[in-house]
Amino acid sequence: MSDFDVAYDQNADVLYISTKLTGPSYTSEGENGIVWSHQIADGRLVSMTVMDFNAHWQNRLAHLTEQLNEQLHAPSPVGPMGRAQAAN
Repeated sequence: MSDFDVAYDQNADVLYISTKLTGPSYTSEGENGIVWSHQIADGRLVSMTVMDFNAHWQNRLAHLTEQLNEQLHAPSPVGPMGRAQAAN
């Protein structure tokens, strides 16, 4: 999965990230105000809505990135030696 639409609503302080997947989905709110939407058919991630993005996450972007990578089953962008890490 490599195509994403990303938008930030400055007035609401909400970051929207969506994949290009379509179809019926269900949502669940995770920790720290992140709303995850998954396809009903196969459970694949459709979108993420990050509430209070600037207020809550500005100083914790590495933690947010870890959570997003975990949900997307993506490699971490930077490992301890400054290289991309492979997903387990």
